[in-house]
Amino acid sequence: MEIDAVKMGRALIDEAIRLISEKDEKSTLIERHFLIDEAWNDFESEPQPILMGKGLCQVLSRCSLPISENDLLLGRYVDRVPDEQEEARFVKLVQSMRLRNNPIINQNGGHLTLDFSTAIRLGLPGLTAKVESLQSGKHDPNEVSQIRGMLLCYEAMKIYIRRYGEAALTKGRPDMAAVCESLLTEAPRSFRDALQLMVFVFTVYMIYAGAPVNCISFGRIDQFLLPLYQRDISTGVLTKEEAGALIDDFYSKCSLHLGRGEHQMGNPALGGHYTGWDRNQCFDSPTYFTLGGLAPDGTDGCNELTELMLSHVEPRLKNPVIIFRYHSRIQQEIWDIVVRKAMKNASFLIYNDDVVIPAYLHSGVDRVSAYNYSIHPCNWADIDSCGVIIGSVGGYLPEIIMQVLNESSSIQDMDALYNAIADHFRASLKEPFRCYRETFSHPERMPSNGHLGFHDAFLGTCVDKGRSRYDGGSKYYAFYALLRNIGTAADMLSSIEELVFKKKICTLQVLLDACHDNFENRPDLLHFAQKAPKYGTDNALADGHARRLMTLLLDILDEESLDEKGERDVLTLNVTINDMNHLYFGHEFGATPDGRKAGEPLSENLSPSVGYVSSLTSLLNSVASLPTDRLHSGALNVRIGSDILKRENGALLLNSLLTTYFKKGGLQIQISVADTETLRSAQACPECYRDLTVRITGYSAIFVDMSKNAQDEIIRRDELAH
Repeated sequence: MEIDAVKMGRALIDEAIRLISEKDEKSTLIERHFLIDEAWNDFESEPQPILMGKGLCQVLSRCSLPISENDLLLGRYVDRVPDEQEEARFVKLVQSMRLRNNPIINQNGGHLTLDFSTAIRLGLPGLTAKVESLQSGKHDPNEVSQIRGMLLCYEAMKIYIRRYGEAALTKGRPDMAAVCESLLTEAPRSFRDALQLMVFVFTVYMIYAGAPVNCISFGRIDQFLLPLYQRDISTGVLTKEEAGALIDDFYSKCSLHLGRGEHQMGNPALGGHYTGWDRNQCFDSPTYFTLGGLAPDGTDGCNELTELMLSHVEPRLKNPVIIFRYHSRIQQEIWDIVVRKAMKNASFLIYNDDVVIPAYLHSGVDRVSAYNYSIHPCNWADIDSCGVIIGSVGGYLPEIIMQVLNESSSIQDMDALYNAIADHFRASLKEPFRCYRETFSHPERMPSNGHLGFHDAFLGTCVDKGRSRYDGGSKYYAFYALLRNIGTAADMLSSIEELVFKKKICTLQVLLDACHDNFENRPDLLHFAQKAPKYGTDNALADGHARRLMTLLLDILDEESLDEKGERDVLTLNVTINDMNHLYFGHEFGATPDGRKAGEPLSENLSPSVGYVSSLTSLLNSVASLPTDRLHSGALNVRIGSDILKRENGALLLNSLLTTYFKKGGLQIQISVADTETLRSAQACPECYRDLTVRITGYSAIFVDMSKNAQDEIIRRDELAH
C-alpha cells in the first residue's frame, strides 16, 4: 500500500471509539428505512424469497455509498439525525409496524454464525455457480423461489460492490476499486480481499437485510483467514503492520452501526441514553469473532494471525466481542496477551475447549463441527454455522423446584425431593421430544416452507441444498436445554437440607409457608435460611447440590434423547444462559427457601447469588465443580476491582487464577474491571467516564449511557478480590 495504512487504521479506531460515546441517540438509519419500505411496495406481489432478493437489488442500487478519507475497507451507510419531515415519515412507518414486518428483513433475525469460510473459498462467483447448478430438476414452487431468491441475493451483492468500486474510483482510490473488481469475478485472493468481502456481507446483512435485534458471529476467523494472510506476508504483498491496519479498520467497521444504550437493562422511561431498535435495528448488536482454540486434529489452533488480531483488540471498543477459546496446550505468549487485554477491560468472553468440545461430542455432533464450535450473540452455543435452534426445553430451575415442593406434600428427605424433581423434569421433555422426532429427526425429508433469509445465501449447508436453514438446509437441528439460575437453585436445596433435614429447625411445610408469606411472620427462618451454606463460597454442601442437580438434569436429557435402540435421535445444546432475565423473572417470583425474598433477583447465569461471595478463588472453585463437560455455553460474569490489577504481580495473579479455574473444569468467564468506587463516581460524573464499559451477558455496554436502575444492577454485582 502506498498510503499510510497504519495511521489510517488508528484514525478509524479513534472514530469508532468517539461514535459509541458521542453519537446522538436520535441518530437513525433513515435512508435504509425508506428504501426497504419502497422496495416492499414495488415487489409485494412476489413470493417472499423473490421479494427479498429483488427488494435488496433495488435497495443496494439506490443506497448512498459513503467513503471516509481514512477507509482501508469499504462499507458505510447513512446514520444521522433525521430532519423534521423525515422524522414525521419515520414515525408513521414505526406506528404502522412496516419496519418490523417487512418481508425483506423479517426472516433475518441474526443470532447465528455465518459461513464466511465457504464464502471466502468460493467467492460470489462460486456461490452463484453452485446455486445455479441446483435449478435443474426442481419443480416445487417453494424450492424454485428459494433458489431464485438466493441468486438474487448474490446479484444484489454484486450491484452493491460494483457501485462501491465506482465510488472509490471517483474518490481517487483505485486500490479500493481494484479490490471490488476482483470480488466480482473471482474468490478472494488476498487477505485484504477476504476482509473486504466479509465487511460487505456484514454491512448488507446488518444494515439493509436485518430485522430488529440482528447480530452475527464471524466464526473462527483466525483459522480460515490464515492461508491468505500467510501467503501475502511471505510474498511481500502485505506487511504485518499493514495487516494490522486492515484489522483495525475491520474492528472499527464492526462498531459503526452501534447506537447509544443497551436493550437488556436499558429502559428509556427510566433515563439514560437509548437509541432503540426502531431507529436502528442493530443499535446494540454485538459482533462476535472466535479466536484461538483447538484444531480438529487436536493440535493448538493458535497461530500468528491469532496473535496479531489479539494484539489489535482495542479495550475501549464494545465491538467486536472476542470469543477466545482456551485449552490446556495453549501457547503461553498467546494466553498472556488475552490476560493483559482482559485486565484492560476488553470485550472478551473466554471459553474452555477442554470441556466444551467434549460436550459437543457427547451430544452426537461430528468431530469437525465439535472442534469448530462457535458462540453466537448473546453467548449462545452454535454448531459451526451448520446448526439451527428450533425451540427450548427446561427453564428456570428455582421455578421447577418450587413447583415440585408445592405439589409434593410427602417429601421426607433430600433423595425424595430429587426424585420428585427428576419426575417433573422428565415429564416436561416428553411432548417436545416427541414433536422433535416427528419433524426434525430426518432433515432431508422436510418440505420446503417457501421462505428465505439473506443469511441462507451465506450458509454452506443451505447453499448445498438450495434451502432455508429452517426447512432442511441445516445439518443439525437442536433444542436449547435451559438450565437457568443454578446458584439460587443450589442455595434453595442447601437451605432445605440444612434447616429441615439436618438441623431440624422447621418442617418443610413450615418453611414453605414462610416463603409464601415472604418471611413476614418468620424472621427467624429468614435468618437461618440466609445463613445456610451458599453456592459460590466453595462450600461442600451447597456446591454438592449444584453439582447433583445439574448432573441429574443432564442425565435425564441424555436418557430421553435416546430412541428405543439406545441411539441419540434428539439433539440438545445445554446452556445456563438466562441473559438478564434473572432480574425480570425474579421480580415476578415469590420468596424461596434460601432466604431470597419475593421480587428480588435470582442468581445470574452460572454466577452465585449476589452478596454471599467475597473471594474470587472460592467462586471459581464452586463454578468449576459443575459437570461442565456436558454444557455447551454459559456465562460467568465476574467484576473485579482495579486494585488487584495495580499490584506488581497483578497479571501473574489473574493468569494463575484463570488457568487454575479452567484446568479444574471451568466452562467460561467474562471480566469487568470496575471497582464499586469507580462505578459510583461514573454515576455522579458521567462525562469523566465516557469509555467505561461493563459486560452484560454476551456483550458490552457503556456504563454511563445506562439508566440508573441498570447501573445499580452492575454495582450490585459482587466486587471480587483474590
